[in-house]
Amino acid sequence: MMDLVKIKKIDNHSKIKQTLLDLIDEEKGYKLSNGDHNTDVKYNISKTDWQQSPSKYVTFYLKNMKEYFEEYDFVNCSQAKVHNIWFHQYYKNDFHGWHVHGGCQFASVYYLELPNKKYATQFYDYNDDKVINVNVEEGDLIIFPSFIPHQSPKILDDSRKTVISANYSFEELKKFYYEFDL
Repeated sequence: MMDLVKIKKIDNHSKIKQTLLDLIDEEKGYKLSNGDHNTDVKYNISKTDWQQSPSKYVTFYLKNMKEYFEEYDFVNCSQAKVHNIWFHQYYKNDFHGWHVHGGCQFASVYYLELPNKKYATQFYDYNDDKVINVNVEEGDLIIFPSFIPHQSPKILDDSRKTVISANYSFEELKKFYYEFDL
């Protein structure tokens, strides 16, 4: 299952990082927390724009990430649709518990700020019943099937982690070729 998680270093990360952070800083955003409620997914996120209207950072992000999204063709398709894009900023004691993304086929996480690798997204492997830590660093983009359970571990120090996530789906299968007559 973990061979379906693709990691790509974003070549121009150092050039786009500050612009994206400045654009995110302009966002009103809001705190997202349900840690005190009895729900399946627990989370505490200091600032996010989840389910808000797209803003200036989204346009800038897509212009700079388009080529990276387009090169990930897991299922031999000719077209992909981005459903939504959002950011999360995590501070001390923030986390996002185990979850999957419904209504899409793939999800992505761009590590705009990742102060420590131990705060990277973790995946749960049903086949081996274990937690998988991926080897990512700031400036990496991961794309994975949205049905793989994943979480953002709790930030234990005074650092800030900023990610930009997206959901998308493939459409229109390319023509398949067979070595035999059907």
